Amino acid sequence: MAVEIGSALEAVVAALNETQLEGFDRGRVQEIIDAALGGDPWLTVDRGGGLHDGSGRRVGAIRRTPSGEWIVDRQNPAAARSEMPVPAD
Repeated sequence: MAVEIGSALEAVVAALNETQLEGFDRGRVQEIIDAALGGDPWLTVDRGGGLHDGSGRRVGAIRRTPSGEWIVDRQNPAAARSEMPVPAD
């Protein structure tokens, strides 16, 4: 699964930067993620930019650099509270 997550996060970054979003829009970001993963919605984004796998475990976080580039930081699975579920909307 680690290789799959890494590849998925790379695909998300590429898709976000190709789309050139000006700001974070959870719904649009989720659409981009789903398309980048071939329509398989096994990663979900929360309203804070956290990325969660199918079990709800946080695997990464999306953020935008001051220069406008989108990046994804991989979640350290040993970090405190990394297993927290997706926040409710």
